[in-house]
Amino acid sequence: MAAPYPPAYSGANQLQLPMFPSKSASMEPPSRSPSEAAINIRELSRTPSPTPSEEAALHPEPFDPSKIFTKGFWFNKRMLIRLAIIALGVCFALTFTVFRKQIANALSPATNWMHNLTAGWLIPIAVMIVMSFPPLFGHEIVAILCGLVWGVGPGFAIVAAGTLLGELTSFLVFRYFCIARGLKLERTNIRYACLARVVRRGGFKVVLIMRYSAIPSHFSTAVFSTCGVPILIFCAAAVLSLPKQLVTVFLGSTLSTSSDGESHTDKIVERIVLVITIGATVIGLMYINRRTRAVLPEVIYARRKARQAKLQSEVMLGERGNSNSAV
Repeated sequence: MAAPYPPAYSGANQLQLPMFPSKSASMEPPSRSPSEAAINIRELSRTPSPTPSEEAALHPEPFDPSKIFTKGFWFNKRMLIRLAIIALGVCFALTFTVFRKQIANALSPATNWMHNLTAGWLIPIAVMIVMSFPPLFGHEIVAILCGLVWGVGPGFAIVAAGTLLGELTSFLVFRYFCIARGLKLERTNIRYACLARVVRRGGFKVVLIMRYSAIPSHFSTAVFSTCGVPILIFCAAAVLSLPKQLVTVFLGSTLSTSSDGESHTDKIVERIVLVITIGATVIGLMYINRRTRAVLPEVIYARRKARQAKLQSEVMLGERGNSNSAV
């Protein structure tokens, strides 16, 4: 025989009911207040408002030139990282311009040993495969050494083989073992979600532009693999972006000659290559940033709808739990 009262009210330590309760009072489940029901209906019927971070992404503060003279503009995490990257780039350029001959003399024992090995060219290829997994870096250093040891032609062939094998290995590893991590990052990081949407819509053109931009290639490879880019498109873009590696190999080959010993033609070629590389990097970065800003409202709206769907599922589970407890 069923209990005369709902389970929530049975037991010695529970709420004591009147001695002769009516049938309706004993069988009806506990009801929510009208205000609580109204709140649930209202939350389910409208899309949630943007969070503070989403609002800041949609409506960034306009740049104020007066902030340049404040301490907070310079002493923050993002600005310090940018200044460190700029300082490293300037030091890198000055080092290879001023101390070119000294660097070549210091590296000559290691370069001669590697060049004299029967299969010494396999060493930089293996190192580049390992360095293709973020957050490791150092492809440029290996490419410079290849240019110094084997020259422009053979050095570029070694760097191209190491780059393609390393990027393809990284692509497959992220595709089959890190897809869940990429999807989670896409749900939590607004910028990554925008970049993923741009990659999915742009196809081969966006993949090629990103590989020519300032974004490190091994980081963009992780984005491509988790965003569902076909492997044939990725391989085609990787092959067409190999001339980007030619710059560092060429810089390495110039280490063997001093600045006084360089011919006029070598200097012109070096400057043209550097100008083209910097121009392609800046244009590619500007294009990606513009496409990212264009899809930002869609990404924010999708995040809001996802929160609404989550709220609806939670309310439905709560209703189901209340109905089960009332039986």
